Amino acid sequence: MDFKTVKPEELCDPILIGYITKLLKNEGAFPEIFASAYENRNANNLVFSVPSDFSITGSRIDVIADRAHLLKEPPYRPHKWNAWPEVIPPRLDTEPAINGETRECDYWLVRLKNGSYRTGKITKDKYWVRFENQIAAYREFSPRPAEAVLENQTELDPGGWNAYPKFKPDSEEVYEVMLKGGLQRSAGWKKGNWTFYSEEITAFKKIND
Repeated sequence: MDFKTVKPEELCDPILIGYITKLLKNEGAFPEIFASAYENRNANNLVFSVPSDFSITGSRIDVIADRAHLLKEPPYRPHKWNAWPEVIPPRLDTEPAINGETRECDYWLVRLKNGSYRTGKITKDKYWVRFENQIAAYREFSPRPAEAVLENQTELDPGGWNAYPKFKPDSEEVYEVMLKGGLQRSAGWKKGNWTFYSEEITAFKKIND
């Protein structure tokens, strides 16, 4: 976000902005404090950190505000890459239940800021278990193929799902993979072996941006 062209009051509740500025010795410090809170927000809240040098008390002040104070929130786009933390993930509940009970977490395909891909795990309270500050975007895993399609597959599909071990990846990179039981994750193919889930993978698919 370019805060040289976008004003905080265009993004956030003006009442909250007024409250935060009253904690400052100099209101001129607010844009920097807001930018930090906005860029480091999570799915639930923003943390406004007022350094002791700018605080009216002379000590650091942290204000935790619900994300609902933001005025503009882009919608979630199913099966497309969604920027994080700009777009809040919905609850998927796509993981198979254990003994009839819904899983506590959802799993997503995530793209990190360095361009690599990982399996992202987010709790029902929308906190990423890992990579919280490294995630650039996330999306749902690709729709599962029908078992009959994999069973009858006769040649490698460069852009689709491929049965494994009937077929093997043709390049060393990270793929979407399907595991026994229907779970979906990501795994790397390196030197003829999978980096994770080697005994569980039943199909793989190249990640297409």
